[in-house]
Amino acid sequence: MDGRESQEQRTEPRVSPGRPSPPRAPFHSPVGEAPEFLRTLWHGPEPQLLIDPSDGQIVDANEAAARFYGWSRELLRSFTIDRINTLPPAEIRARLAEARQRPRSRYVFQHRFADGRVRSVEVITGPVRIGDRIFLWSTLHDLSELVRRSPEFDTLARQYQALVEQLPAVVYAEEAAPPHRKIYVSPVAERLLGWPASALQVDRVTWYERYVLEEDRAWALHEEERTDRSGEAFQVEYRFRTGDGRTIWLRDEAVLVCDPLGQPWIWHGLLTDVTAQKRMEARLQRELAFHNTLLGVASQLVAASHDRMEAAITAALSEIGQFLAVDRLGLFTCEDETVTCLVHWRAPGLDVRVDFPDTSTLVCLQWVRRQLERGQALVLPALADLSEEANNERFLLEQLGIRSLLAVPLFSSGRLLGCLVAAMHRHERQWSEEEIDLVALVGQLMTVALQQRRAERAEAQHHAWLRATVLASPDALLVLDEQGVVRFASPAARSTLGQDPVTIIGHPLWELVTERERIARWVLNELAPDYPHRIEATVANSTGRVVELSGLDLRAEPHIAGIVLSVRDVSERRRAEQLLRERATRDQLTGLANRFGFLEELEALLSRSPHWVLGVLCCDLERFSLLNDAISWEAGDAALRAVAGRLRRVSDALLAARLEADRFAVLLGASDPGAVVTVAEELLRDLSGWYVVGSDEVYLRMRGGLAIVQDGDDAATVLRRAEIAFQVGKRSGRESLAVYDPALYQASVERQLLERDLRRALEQGDLRLHYQPVLDLRSQQVSSVETLVRWHHPTRGPVSPAVFVPLAEVTGLITQLTQWVLLQACRQLRRWLRSGAMPHLAVSVNLSPTDFVHLDIPQLVEDILHVTGIEPHQLTLELTESAILDPAVSRERLERLRALGVAVLIDDFGAGYSSLGYLKRLPVRGLKLDRELIRDIECDPASQAVVRSVLDLARALGLSVTAEGIENAQQEELLRELGCDYGQGFWLGRPLPPEELAALLRPKA
Repeated sequence: MDGRESQEQRTEPRVSPGRPSPPRAPFHSPVGEAPEFLRTLWHGPEPQLLIDPSDGQIVDANEAAARFYGWSRELLRSFTIDRINTLPPAEIRARLAEARQRPRSRYVFQHRFADGRVRSVEVITGPVRIGDRIFLWSTLHDLSELVRRSPEFDTLARQYQALVEQLPAVVYAEEAAPPHRKIYVSPVAERLLGWPASALQVDRVTWYERYVLEEDRAWALHEEERTDRSGEAFQVEYRFRTGDGRTIWLRDEAVLVCDPLGQPWIWHGLLTDVTAQKRMEARLQRELAFHNTLLGVASQLVAASHDRMEAAITAALSEIGQFLAVDRLGLFTCEDETVTCLVHWRAPGLDVRVDFPDTSTLVCLQWVRRQLERGQALVLPALADLSEEANNERFLLEQLGIRSLLAVPLFSSGRLLGCLVAAMHRHERQWSEEEIDLVALVGQLMTVALQQRRAERAEAQHHAWLRATVLASPDALLVLDEQGVVRFASPAARSTLGQDPVTIIGHPLWELVTERERIARWVLNELAPDYPHRIEATVANSTGRVVELSGLDLRAEPHIAGIVLSVRDVSERRRAEQLLRERATRDQLTGLANRFGFLEELEALLSRSPHWVLGVLCCDLERFSLLNDAISWEAGDAALRAVAGRLRRVSDALLAARLEADRFAVLLGASDPGAVVTVAEELLRDLSGWYVVGSDEVYLRMRGGLAIVQDGDDAATVLRRAEIAFQVGKRSGRESLAVYDPALYQASVERQLLERDLRRALEQGDLRLHYQPVLDLRSQQVSSVETLVRWHHPTRGPVSPAVFVPLAEVTGLITQLTQWVLLQACRQLRRWLRSGAMPHLAVSVNLSPTDFVHLDIPQLVEDILHVTGIEPHQLTLELTESAILDPAVSRERLERLRALGVAVLIDDFGAGYSSLGYLKRLPVRGLKLDRELIRDIECDPASQAVVRSVLDLARALGLSVTAEGIENAQQEELLRELGCDYGQGFWLGRPLPPEELAALLRPKA
């Protein structure tokens, strides 16, 4: 290069693929004898070679060729052309012979260069006669250099390469001249055709012999030769053997590209896999051939009626079976777990001993059913292809003599409807995709036929059911036209409307009822097409007959174009409802309204806003239970009926009711609130008096509560206020009438809230116990502690026992409270004793009179002592005088407590009215003087005298005495002088929590 010789230029090449030239005489170039224009070309800038076509010897090379290849002219003249050209020697000889026969030829070869590279070289050659010899005069162009010099080549090359490699087809370049070698094949060939690109770079003859099926070679080669001659675009389709052994259809299409001189240069082609298209074409041809048969089958199935459907399906199977040349076809249906062979066909002349199985056998073929439920055809070319799980199926097929099977599922709305089965008895069969598709298509037609068959059967059954329903229904069915005229009436119209169905057809519906305008408006304007509307009407010319009409407006429905009505006779139901209503709103004993009826009628009166003032009186009979107990329940009922009779005769009573038991409610009206109160008082006086009950005469007195109706009040509110006034008056001891006051209501509400909170406090353990020491006045030592309940409300703060203990007694919570206090007090005493308290210490607990009467206190105390381990003498119970008024009850229980060893004290002695004679008969251990006796004992001689008398009486009876309410030292000293045993009060010790009292309970040193 550049006039300088490389090492390879100065020496022979170490490896020469061409044959060595024989020794020659001093070189004499034939170029000197060439025509003038060739000599001029020889000395020009383009590389030139002079080649002997008979053996490929390079006869001469110009200086430009030496620079082009990098070898010296002498070295080039020693080469044959196969030293430079990379083609096999046989192809090189073929090219030399071909170029010698043409005036001008153009080739692109891969040439070796002195630097070891191989580059693309364009060779334009042609024969020339110099002297008596023929040479090939060749002009060389470095295509690589030309391309390299193009500034856009790299970009274009990369884009072209990316495009070629992404195409779903193989791009190739083939020489335009024989032997038409493919000099380029895109890399995608290995993926699409299964051959590497290098294996496909062969000449045309080799291409067809190696890769194309024999039956496609001749006509494809003929088409290639024709386009070689004409130069037009080439396109053929043939079957090609891929590298993995498959056979595919290739579309081979190419265009001829010419050189700048207009000479054929190269075929630029594209190989496309058209196998899928070919299969589709074959399938279409197959389906086209099947079209007439399929069309006939479809026509038969669609036109067949319900009773002819099975025959039509059998005929269809016959045509399909003959067309497919199968031995047998069968259509099976699946309903739930039942499989039935609906129809089957077998080829004429087929000798089969066993017929298709019955239903009981098919139920066992669970494996086949699972396969079909997946929605795919079951293809069995041979029984050997059956799964190992299909034992039942294999046994059945062998029994039937079936050697090959094809079954396609029939689906409807995602549910397996059945299957169409094609079977071969005479030989095994490889079922083609076209045959599978055709059987599946027939199966779809059969599915439609089965659906039609089932639909027609269901429709016929539906019509039968509908007719039976219409005939059997006790409700009449009417169909009206757009104007409301009856066009159809079911037989039940005779019983519901009282008229013959034939006579009402042609008449508007509203002529059959009394309220014509209302019914006409309802029929024509108020009905809807999607939801039935109901209305009741009275039948004309019929006494007391009431019907319920339920209708749909289906005038927009083309098959009906009218209004559909259901008519039901509800006369008996209305009478029964009226009777039930009377029973629900009337008191059966007195005939007055009950609570529900009173509230309903009162609400109606309030809604009419009368001009006078209204009031509700709630009243009951005083000591009515004593009447029942003293005489009889029948007498009580007679008294209630007598009171109801007087209420009916009271002119000022707008409404009266018996609410419950002996409680009544009366609605009163007057000109002003004061007059209402006066009327209520007079009514209570009128109702109070002597009543004749059977053969007896009794005096009954009424007591009540009154609530005045305010603007905006509802019935329930007014009655509740009257009952609140009644309860408050009853608790306060009023003899006659209590009038509702908002403060009374608020107090009632507060009482209810406090009751709720007390119940919750008991459940959650929010109550606390404090203990007040009781001192022995002689020794000044603590002898016992009294248990006191304390309740600190989270929002109200401290609540006095004087408030919540009576509330507990009224509401029944006192029992739960008493049990809790007893248990907690005994447990606390046990803890004090274990922590070192005085061993003689006792704890006292107050008992409610209610609990002492109604609870088994001795048993409760015994159980708690057993649980806590406290000695009986360490527990003291305190009872008020009212708790022991009934000596029969109190003495028995007090004796049991004394037998247990538990002390009982009479609390608040001197505050009640009990007889002192009880003291000598009751087994109690002591008395607790009421604090009122102690309050002024230090300054009142009378109080001193009373206390001295009680102390003398107690000593005479052997009872201990404890003084409550000691507030100063004078009271303590005086009581000690009088001989009182024990003392208790703020002066001696306040109530304290157990942890603060513990130090006081330890023995003094």
